[in-house]
Amino acid sequence: MPLHGFTPEEMREYILQSRESLGPRKTQALLRAFHLQDDQMLLTERPTNTSNPPRPRTMAAGYDYKSRTMFVRFRGERVARGIYQDGASYEYYNVTRREWDRFRNAHSPGRMINTVFNHKPYTRGTW
Repeated sequence: MPLHGFTPEEMREYILQSRESLGPRKTQALLRAFHLQDDQMLLTERPTNTSNPPRPRTMAAGYDYKSRTMFVRFRGERVARGIYQDGASYEYYNVTRREWDRFRNAHSPGRMINTVFNHKPYTRGTW
């Protein structure tokens, strides 16, 4: 059964290629996020832009130019009025530098994820 429009084999290939070609800083950042639950080095854009400041969809994001992988942390549960804890993380593969720059400058990153990145191979992050 295809996952996000890609076969399981295609998804495995994207993930393996991405992990094998991560730059050394992002590799270290990913390991730190996975083992220490500290994603500050991995997700360098904090906070992300939002078209809805009281309820942002994305909380943080990062990008690895070498592997063309974008990392995104979404909004989690509300802990107080206008304050949300971090939610699920996702990795988007085959993201160009131009797309990353457009995402960083987008008025609505959530809308861009729906229109651009959800059509690319992606998986839930394990970090």
